[in-house]
Amino acid sequence: MSGGGLLEKAMGQQMSSDDESMVDEVVAEALPQSLPSSKLEFSMSVKLGAGIGLIAFVLMWFLDSYTLQDVVDPIPFGLIPAIMFGGSFYMVWSGLGKQKTAVLVVCYLLMAGVPYIAGMSFSESITISESELSDDSSEITLTIRGSSPASTADVSIAYDGSLVYEETVAFSMDRSDGIGDYGEITLMVSDWYSGNSDSNNDYTVTVSAGSSESSFLLQSLHLQRTVNDVKSATAASIGENADCDSSKDSCVVGVGLTAWAGLDALGSNPPGGMPFADYTLEATLTHESGTVAISYPTVTVINGLAEWDSSNGQYGGGSAIVGAEGSQLPLEGSVDDFDLNTRYVPIEDWGTDDYGCYEFTVTVTQASPWSDGSEISYTSFYDYEEQGGDQENDPNNTNPQDTEESWTVATNCS
Repeated sequence: MSGGGLLEKAMGQQMSSDDESMVDEVVAEALPQSLPSSKLEFSMSVKLGAGIGLIAFVLMWFLDSYTLQDVVDPIPFGLIPAIMFGGSFYMVWSGLGKQKTAVLVVCYLLMAGVPYIAGMSFSESITISESELSDDSSEITLTIRGSSPASTADVSIAYDGSLVYEETVAFSMDRSDGIGDYGEITLMVSDWYSGNSDSNNDYTVTVSAGSSESSFLLQSLHLQRTVNDVKSATAASIGENADCDSSKDSCVVGVGLTAWAGLDALGSNPPGGMPFADYTLEATLTHESGTVAISYPTVTVINGLAEWDSSNGQYGGGSAIVGAEGSQLPLEGSVDDFDLNTRYVPIEDWGTDDYGCYEFTVTVTQASPWSDGSEISYTSFYDYEEQGGDQENDPNNTNPQDTEESWTVATNCS
């Protein structure tokens, strides 16, 4: 009994040990094998693209501002972040095997849009981006971009460092275009004009709206309105033989008249053109005796258009454009001369055709505020003479075929 009991006990222990070993093997096979540990790795293309995108995001806050656009215009620095975003997107997209396209598009749109939306929603900043002269040159309109809730703006203008205009005007950002929201302020030039604008004397306009302020240098050409230099000249049209009385070899059949009015030029150069100036011009050709040979009709120039009474063609066409391409204004007569490239006033229309010295005077006047009303004039001098002939043997010039007439520049008539 005891032996059998020991044998059974030993066999039971052996079976128990085998069963446990079998169970361990089954469990080991059933459990998943442990995976080798690894880190999430991105390709160099993804890393580089993400870095470029981050830099572009930072630059968006600075390079897309209206203030910078105004300073560097027309350099489009605002395009730099956009180009960088495009390159960054392509590198990341390619590095991810061109997967997750929709997710990447949304992420990049958010990155690009946040600085712009934040700037428009939470900042108050204005910039005067441009100025435009009206068709009649009487007004200048300022374009103001940015963001401002203000309903009024304080406008001031300084000329040569001195304040010449200060006013509070209605204002709002009530317009929009492809660039963004903007407002406009229109200024009447005659309200603050104080003299010609140039490199030493310019006009600076400052606009303050809410907590933001912007200054802008107005275009000099738009504000050159005061005539400070005048010139005059004549040129004779010469006829020959049958064109002349008494069949002289040559003679003066008329003169072409020219005036210049504009900006003072160096030396003897003609004045500079002033396409937006308003003035009145008088021109007179006078014999040394005081007799007026030609009294040209009064010429009125407004915004580059010169007009006068042509007397049915006796004095040209009655109008001309002046200032845009220089200050020269031909004072036309009734007869074409292709050599002179103008129409001259024939000598038979003169008040006198005596030989002697002639003065051609051009006088310009302007009303306030373009001038104080004083005259600016210039006089040129010419000798009208008969030359040749046999003065010794034919003092009465009974043989006029040997004579010629001349019209030459003189220094004075004294």
